[in-house]
Amino acid sequence: MKRAIVAIVIVAALIGGGYTVMSMTHVGQGEVGVVYSMKGGVKDKTLGPGFHFVGPTDKVKDYPVSQQQLVLSNNPSDYGEKKHADWHVDAPADGGMVKLNITMNYNFLPDRVTGLYEKFNGMDGDAIVDSMVQNSIIAYIKEVTPQFSVMDIYSTKRSEVSKAITEYLNEKLDPEYGINVVSALIIDVQLDDALKEKVQAKEQAKQDAEKAELDKQTAIAQAETDKVKAESAAAVEIEKARGEAEANRLKSESITPELIQMMEMEARKEHGWVTVQGADTVVREE
Repeated sequence: MKRAIVAIVIVAALIGGGYTVMSMTHVGQGEVGVVYSMKGGVKDKTLGPGFHFVGPTDKVKDYPVSQQQLVLSNNPSDYGEKKHADWHVDAPADGGMVKLNITMNYNFLPDRVTGLYEKFNGMDGDAIVDSMVQNSIIAYIKEVTPQFSVMDIYSTKRSEVSKAITEYLNEKLDPEYGINVVSALIIDVQLDDALKEKVQAKEQAKQDAEKAELDKQTAIAQAETDKVKAESAAAVEIEKARGEAEANRLKSESITPELIQMMEMEARKEHGWVTVQGADTVVREE
């Protein structure tokens, strides 16, 4: 009898323990869990990070609400593992096709996840991104890039293109998947050899034109500097000539008949004669 009771207790404990294990679920950090009950359907209240007890027949699907990163690239070093090794975006642009490697930072909106569970038949966040969102992102990027030229995307306006892609993805992914796009950044642009040579030639021509314009402006500035220096030197010479002319004028005005007479008297006193210079001869007067 006692053995039977002990056996019943053990079985009950095992059943209870199994029930407890079956009723416990864990939600990861940065995620929320959507609970689906076979009796009442999707519950409005989601589960936060940590361990939770739920019904043994309830299903819990997790959705990341903290920032996540999705890399679309053909370069494994962009994401550190050999996953989607050829996942770049072949995007049309004005003037040709470009291969884009893009990184997108995003998160699911917490108040939308229960609706997503119902809309996508119980798929969790990762499954929605892998099976649908990635393809949508590629399609939407291809709707943005034709607004820009190959040169814009390849070099001169890459940040502007990234901003346009971010805004458009937000506009599309928010209502469709309940996803907020924090940023979508172009990390690399690849061209085929012919198009790359064409773009580089155009860029070199632009640089040459800019250098020619700079040389022109430098020459104009140097000519203006030389002109100012020449005018300054001429002004100095003119002022010098004016000074000499003024000195000669003052000297000429200072030689009066009285001064000449006085100088003659001084000469006679000192030498007994005075020299007078005429037009063709020099006469000594005693």
